[in-house]
Amino acid sequence: MHVAILVKEFPPDVIGGTETQTRRMAAELQQRTDHDVTVYTKAYAGSESHSEYSFNLVRVPNWRLTPFVSTLTFVLVAFLYLLRDRRTIDVLQCMMIYPNGFVGYLLHRLAGLPYFAWIRGGDYYFMKETRWKRWMIDRVLGDTTVLVQTPTIERDVRSEFDPQNLAVFGNGVDLPDRLADGDEIVYVGRLEDQKGIDVLLRALEDTDETLVAVGDGSERARLMTLADELGVDAEFVGLVDPDEVAGYLRRGKIFVLPSVAGEGLPNALLEAYAHGLPAVTTDLAGLPDAVVDGETGFLVPPNSPSELRDRILQLCNDDERRQAMGASAREYVEREHYWASITARLDEIYESQ
Repeated sequence: MHVAILVKEFPPDVIGGTETQTRRMAAELQQRTDHDVTVYTKAYAGSESHSEYSFNLVRVPNWRLTPFVSTLTFVLVAFLYLLRDRRTIDVLQCMMIYPNGFVGYLLHRLAGLPYFAWIRGGDYYFMKETRWKRWMIDRVLGDTTVLVQTPTIERDVRSEFDPQNLAVFGNGVDLPDRLADGDEIVYVGRLEDQKGIDVLLRALEDTDETLVAVGDGSERARLMTLADELGVDAEFVGLVDPDEVAGYLRRGKIFVLPSVAGEGLPNALLEAYAHGLPAVTTDLAGLPDAVVDGETGFLVPPNSPSELRDRILQLCNDDERRQAMGASAREYVEREHYWASITARLDEIYESQ
């Protein structure tokens, strides 16, 4: 079966949860199954050679005048590329319901191409409040199978839409041989307002804990200044290749994700679990479905530095409990998110479209 995957961005140009998950998923599908996989994504100036990948990678031209124009031209040209290739494609997998899912909707309506879409978090929570984006999301939900990452996201979607076929389907993750054995607090993700890194810095004020923050974003300079003002020992690593993230996770003793706006099922959280790190994160969107409070980590309200601080210090000061929760976290991802089970379930979805 020829599986086409449509994703707006791709490493190394953009390294986020969806982009990293797509790259690893395509590689696992190509390796573990009989499928031939092609990923369609944006072309960037100087994009790397893709001879290193086992799957096919098609870079779609786009006009990078502004982010909106870049996305619009990507969607239009990707539609034309997929329309051209439709006779060789058995199923189209759209990573993000907006805008990629709507491309699948148009191809299905106009050319009969089977497709399904995947809500990743921000593509739903941040887009559904805009009328015309909401209309596009509604078209896809009423037309095909849509995967969501957690039961909470499923309930949120059903409370506002009438989906044809909604299914819970989480991310896949590797299980490393070496576990974390460091003494730092680790954050992995974008440095943007919705991630709540400023809340984390305020929680760490007047503590002896060290933060290592892996990732980049528009808030980096402000956050570095805030860390200095608060006297927080924080290392802002910047953007790294996804394969290098494991090295930073091994430096940790706990993983913190202080998001203040909609999350799906962050790949960084699952990778931290796989390294035996318990998590302290916020009680919103899909996060409560992945964090069993008191077993694999702790949940705190968003925008609450004092409660975040209390839970961080509780884990930092209790080695036995921290290690037990880290072991439970690793068992969780081994049971629910190991790649062998993920690719087997994807096979079933491909066959059903």
